[in-house]
Amino acid sequence: MRECDFSIGRFEDIAIVGLGVIGGSIGGALMQKGFENVWGIDIDQGIIDTGVKRGLVSGGSTEAGEIIPKADLVIICLYPHDTVEFIKSHMDIFKKGAVITDVSGIKEGLIDQIESIMRSDLEFVGGHPMAGSESQGVNHAYSSMFEGANYIITPCKSNTKRAIMKVEALAGQIGCTNITRLSPGEHDRAIAFTSHMPHIVALALMSMGSPECLKDFMGTSFKDATRVAQINSRLWGELFMENKENVAHQIQKMQESMEVIKQAIINSDESELEKIMDTASARRGEIC
Repeated sequence: MRECDFSIGRFEDIAIVGLGVIGGSIGGALMQKGFENVWGIDIDQGIIDTGVKRGLVSGGSTEAGEIIPKADLVIICLYPHDTVEFIKSHMDIFKKGAVITDVSGIKEGLIDQIESIMRSDLEFVGGHPMAGSESQGVNHAYSSMFEGANYIITPCKSNTKRAIMKVEALAGQIGCTNITRLSPGEHDRAIAFTSHMPHIVALALMSMGSPECLKDFMGTSFKDATRVAQINSRLWGELFMENKENVAHQIQKMQESMEVIKQAIINSDESELEKIMDTASARRGEIC
């Protein structure tokens, strides 16, 4: 076994803040692996009750103060701004030596804010599981969500090997098979392309016509391309705005790419069009 396989004990207390589809799925994966002390924190007791009933968490509370002081690992599954606010407002009650991580789709600005307020006996290690669902809420959580998925960890200079390995172990325990370390800035640049742009393209496609015009004429390719247009507007609004320079750069590159394709079609340049398609097909084949 790798050393990181030992860095989360099955009897450690793990707190999951926010039992939505991501938090619930993380909890469910850990519970299935035999972790006995997985505690949920949510503002809605009904959500916690559902999580317990579905075997996603061992128990939970609407009062963070009942769980945070005993948690060795805290996984915050909130919107980016709420993640910062939660850490700030509970800074005094985190257990000494606790490792805190998150699941946010942006990192650089978020980590800068968190590092500026972090106690010296705590560590925050940024994390981003690359899986999810267009559906929201604990009822849509499932323990196999992260099986075979990518997981990006964004450590900073102040992080110890122990803390980084604990988050790597978390990623492995929930089923992720490709765990990558990037700087927060590298993460945000990469994610603007691989995560943010697919959502933007889907939004653009669905802004071009009404469902009444489309429903009788679309096939699976259109459905696949627009699936992520069913979007959590508050969450993705935050992600786009917090990563706006990288996102705007990728939109510009997309516009340039579309212009090349458009000109090839207008000019009846079959050779150029074929070259574009062959290149795209080959690149897609390399990743799947």
